[in-house]
Formats: sequence, C-alpha cells, structure tokens
Amino acid sequence: RGLGEMEWRGRQLSDHARLVGSVEESGRDVVLFAADTPNSWKPAALLEELGVEYDVVFVDIMKNKQSEKAYTAMNPNGRTPTLLDRTTNPPTSVFESGAICLYLCEKYGTPLLPTDPVRKSEVVQWLFWQVSALGPMHGQCMYMKRIASPLQKDVGPLMFSINRFEKESIRCLQVIETRLEGRDWLCGPGRGEYSLADLGCYGYCSMHWWTGIDVSAMPNLRGWLERLRSRKAIQQAARVPGISVFGVEGTTFEDLRTDVGLQRRIEDRARE
Repeated sequence: RGLGEMEWRGRQLSDHARLVGSVEESGRDVVLFAADTPNSWKPAALLEELGVEYDVVFVDIMKNKQSEKAYTAMNPNGRTPTLLDRTTNPPTSVFESGAICLYLCEKYGTPLLPTDPVRKSEVVQWLFWQVSALGPMHGQCMYMKRIASPLQKDVGPLMFSINRFEKESIRCLQVIETRLEGRDWLCGPGRGEYSLADLGCYGYCSMHWWTGIDVSAMPNLRGWLERLRSRKAIQQAARVPGISVFGVEGTTFEDLRTDVGLQRRIEDRARE
C-alpha cells in the first residue's frame, strides 16, 4: 500500500512472480495479466506450484483497462485474468482462468492434473463446477452485498437477488463440505490427493467473510482451507498482482481476508 507507480514496477511479488508495468517491459516467457481477484489467484497459484518464472501486469479494472483494444485482442471477453505464452511463435494468449490452468498443466506436466482419463476427468469436473457454479455465485453474492447494497437508499428491491445468490453460495460451500467428509482433498482415491481441483476452488471459498457467510458449522471446509493456506504457492498467489482493485493505496483482498480488525471496522461502518 502507498506505493507510487515507479516504486511498484519491477517489484518481486513471490518466488517466481515479478510485477511489471506492461508486456513490453517483461523479459520473461510467461506473462499473467491480473487483477486482485480469486480468478487471478488460480493461475498464479498454479504457476507457483509449477515453479515457472512469470511476470505480472496489473489490469486496473476500476479504470476499465480490461476493455481496451490491446487487451481485448488477447481476451475477447474483456475480463481478468489472461495468460500470454511467448514460447510459441506467434505468442499464445489464453483467457478464462480454468482454461489457463488446463493449458499450463498440459504444457508443463504436473501431478495436479493426472494423465489417467478417469482421474483426470474427476479433477476437470470439479474445476468446471468451480467456474460455472462456485465462482459466479460467490461473485454475485459479494457484489450484491458489498457493492450494490451500500449504494442504495432502499435495499428492498435487491433482496430477491441477495437472498438467491447467498442461498446458492451456501449450497456450493455445502457441496464441498459434504465431499470432504472422510477426505483431505476433493479428488483422488482414499482421502484424496491435492490437485488442480483444490487449487481452483480455494479462492472463492476463502472469501466467505466477504460474502457474509458463516462457515463455523462446516468443519470439513474449514480444515481443507487451512491445509491449502499452509501451502507456500497458495500464500504467494494471494498476493498477486500486489495491487488492490481500488488502486495502489487500496486494501487487497488478502488483507481483507486476514485482518480481523479491518473486517470489524467494515462491519461497524455498514451498520451505521
């Protein structure tokens, strides 16, 4: 926080990630265009697990940088993240976080995505569930509760949407809670094995406070989150791109997740 533009450029974010101002400033083969969101953390965590050196370009979504022509040429959907692989000729751009993760696993090879068709399918099923259900429901729940509601004098017209997305978010968390009964990880035989499925689902599950959902009655989920948080790659990815969506002076989502005092101040302010 509090860094000027020239101070944050070139900053080392993790063991493998460096923040650069633009792709032209990057000298590395892999460039990740990212905002401070759970969707950007997924490929960042995977790159950390793979040990791949990569540069990060911060996409300022508050200034609508994701809609600029140069960016949409790589990502037609105009959202984050986007991966640029410069080991190919011409360079390969990949958009959508799940697709980026599959691309990286297949490019570099990793036990996080098994090669056996049955076990690979299990991991891919959970990854697709994350991008189609868990992520969108939590994203909408966060938006309705934390962004849309405070801007309204009367939240009554929003309550149908708030209740729907909250109910679906809780249901998704319960899906994981049930799946983890007698298991440590989502996929694999026995108690399971850490995989791309766990890595992919972590981000939105870890933001349950920001969605205003109490997970105290979900011990399997909480234990799983703690196991994931103990991994260095997960810890470092949560600091990518190192700049809040609210700018260099803003609070990152990882600070929001870990700073209980800050959470209380936000809740107190919301009740005023």
